[in-house]
Amino acid sequence: MRWLAVFGSALRRLRQRPVRTFLLLQGTIWGVAVAIFPSAVIQGTREAARTQGFELGADRIAIRADTTPHEARGLVRADLERIRAAVESDGTVLAALGGARVATSLPQEGREPLTVLEATPGVEPARGHVLAAGRWLTAEDGPTHCVVESGVAAWLGRSALEPGDRIQLAGWPAALDVVGVCAPRSAQARRTNDLGFDLEHPLYRKVGVPLLFAMGIMPVPDAWKRSETCVHVPAPPGATDELHWVFLRVDPSAVSETAARVRERMNDDGLAVVMLYPLVLPMILGDAVERFDAVNLAMFLACLLMGAVVMLNLGLLAALTRSREIAIRRTEGATRGDIALQFVAEGLVLALLGAALGCALGMLLAHLRASLEPVAGFTWTFPVREASVAVLVALLAGLLASLLPALRAARQDPVQGLADE
Repeated sequence: MRWLAVFGSALRRLRQRPVRTFLLLQGTIWGVAVAIFPSAVIQGTREAARTQGFELGADRIAIRADTTPHEARGLVRADLERIRAAVESDGTVLAALGGARVATSLPQEGREPLTVLEATPGVEPARGHVLAAGRWLTAEDGPTHCVVESGVAAWLGRSALEPGDRIQLAGWPAALDVVGVCAPRSAQARRTNDLGFDLEHPLYRKVGVPLLFAMGIMPVPDAWKRSETCVHVPAPPGATDELHWVFLRVDPSAVSETAARVRERMNDDGLAVVMLYPLVLPMILGDAVERFDAVNLAMFLACLLMGAVVMLNLGLLAALTRSREIAIRRTEGATRGDIALQFVAEGLVLALLGAALGCALGMLLAHLRASLEPVAGFTWTFPVREASVAVLVALLAGLLASLLPALRAARQDPVQGLADE
């Protein structure tokens, strides 16, 4: 009860001096906010990349031939095995691999065109599709077999398609037998491009596109990838081995390293390629982010040190200006320990209040940072461990900063305090 009374008195005193209290809180608030704000964003985005990596495309790499060099050759089916060997050269697990050639695009006024892809086995899961019914294409399938995406039925004017159905596409030489149907993808997956940007984010065109241009990355007309109106068919006998795109999936944390190995292997084979994969998520999942911890820690300690110095100086000033109050309390029977406890309690209440407000400010900054980022999957979470450490360090700094004023006040002579008044 005594401690509760002391802390209640300290809180009332701080409320009576709002300007002084506000000045004392600044260092603690900003110190704790700086400590948890980056961790909140990094941990939240890492968790999203790990748990929603498939939906966000964080585990996928899209490859196309770079046709800008003179006499550059394109991708062919034989390149699939070269890519597989490059990926698996250091033990990286290849989740899926496949290539496709855009055979034709069938337009329909006011709607997304239907795209026919001459695909190799494995391209559907490599592109991030999930099977809803039937099976994927295999090497034994003939040119009249197909796997359809979820929007093809509506495009053809049907309520649904099932394995075993037959469809006829205008301009396509033969009817196609459906062997598999893809499940619908989420709205987030449909608006996320190969580079991991949310195409419907309000800042994508204002920030994302200029950033990509500055990096030398030109937009690729590939809206068919995000549509649900693609039909996958095997290449007919005698068809060209050319592939417009190759897709592969690996663990999200290994995307950047895998892309580098594949590019190096293709360059060794005389093929220049363009690698498209999420730019931000693999970076956050990698070890490079850990380098910012030292900077973050330095800023945190600097802010807390500033707050502790301010608290110490104003505490000493308060001990001098409150001499009459201290003298009256001593004459009423308060011991030196009671006086010291009062000043320590005020310091701890300040530190605790500053830490709580700092946590709230850090979460607000994390929310604002995530909302302004056009990268899909960029989000935040509350970093329990970092917040706990920040609060404990803030309380320790508040305790140490209040000790000297507490000792100064406890040693004050009550007679001298009344005489000075």
